[in-house]
Amino acid sequence: MSEKYDDQARDPALANVYPRAVRAVKTGNVEELAALLKQYPELANARSQQSRTLLHHLCDWPGHYPRELETGRVLIGAGADVDVRSADGGTGETPLQWAVSSDDAAMAGLLIDNGASVDGLNGDLRPLAQALFYGCRECAEMLWRRGARITLEFAAGLGLTSLLPEFFDEEGRLLPHAGPHTPPIDHAIPPRHAGCELLEQALIYAVINDRMDCVSELLDRGAQINAMPSGFHFLGTPLHWAAGGGSAAMVELLVRRGADIHAAAPKDNATPLRVAENRNGDDIVRLLRELGATR
Repeated sequence: MSEKYDDQARDPALANVYPRAVRAVKTGNVEELAALLKQYPELANARSQQSRTLLHHLCDWPGHYPRELETGRVLIGAGADVDVRSADGGTGETPLQWAVSSDDAAMAGLLIDNGASVDGLNGDLRPLAQALFYGCRECAEMLWRRGARITLEFAAGLGLTSLLPEFFDEEGRLLPHAGPHTPPIDHAIPPRHAGCELLEQALIYAVINDRMDCVSELLDRGAQINAMPSGFHFLGTPLHWAAGGGSAAMVELLVRRGADIHAAAPKDNATPLRVAENRNGDDIVRLLRELGATR
C-alpha cells in the first residue's frame, strides 16, 4: 500500500498514523478517520513524502472512492484546505483539479461548495481545461453550470457552437476575450513561433470531446486542419488526436475536410495510423487503412 498510495508522512511525528488515515480515506472508513483527526488534528493538512494531503488522496485518480462525500466533509470540517497544491511552490495541482480529472462531479461539487474556486487558483482556469483535456464531460459541464469562465477553446470543448461567434469581430478576427490558451497540464510544450495558435488549440479541445459541429465551425473560421499546436503534451494534428480517441465519425470528418492522413508528428514521426495502433483502437486503425493510410 505504501508505494501505491504514497502513505508515508513527511512529518516523522505522524509516521504511524498517516498510513492509517490514508487507508481510511481510500476505503471509506469515515469513523476511523474522524477518530484519528480528533486525536491528531494536524492530520487534516499533513503531507505525504510526495506532498499529497489526505484531501488529495481522496480526489486522486480514479476517484469515486467509497463514502467519498462523507469523507470529504469530515476532512473539511477538520480544517483541510480545499485549495492546497499537491507540491511545494506554485505548480502543484489542487484537489479540485484532481477530482475533475477523474470525472468525479460529486466530489468536485463538494469542493466548490466549500470554497474551491470554479476557475482555479488565481483564476488559472485549470479545472475546466483539465476536465476537457481528459474528456471528463460530466465535470466539464458541471463547471460550466457553476459559472466557470468560458473562453473560445472551452466553448469548443463543451460543444457550445452557438457561442463561438461571440469570440470574433465582424471581420472574423479573434476578440481579446477569446483567449488565452489554457495549458491543461504542467510543462506543456511551449510555442515554436510567435503566432497565435488559439484557433488550432480550440480545435484540439473540440476533437478530444467529439464536438463535430464546433470542429466544422472552427475550420470554417480559418483553423488550420494540419497544424500541430503547442500547449499540450504532444505535437500532433487534429487527426492525430482523433486517431487516439474512439470516434470514427470525427476521423472521417477531418479527412473529408483535408486532414493529411500521412502527417508525421515531430517527436517520433508517428502518423495518425501509428497513434491509433498504439492506443489499440482497432476500429480506428481499420478505418484509417480504408481511407488510405499506411505506416
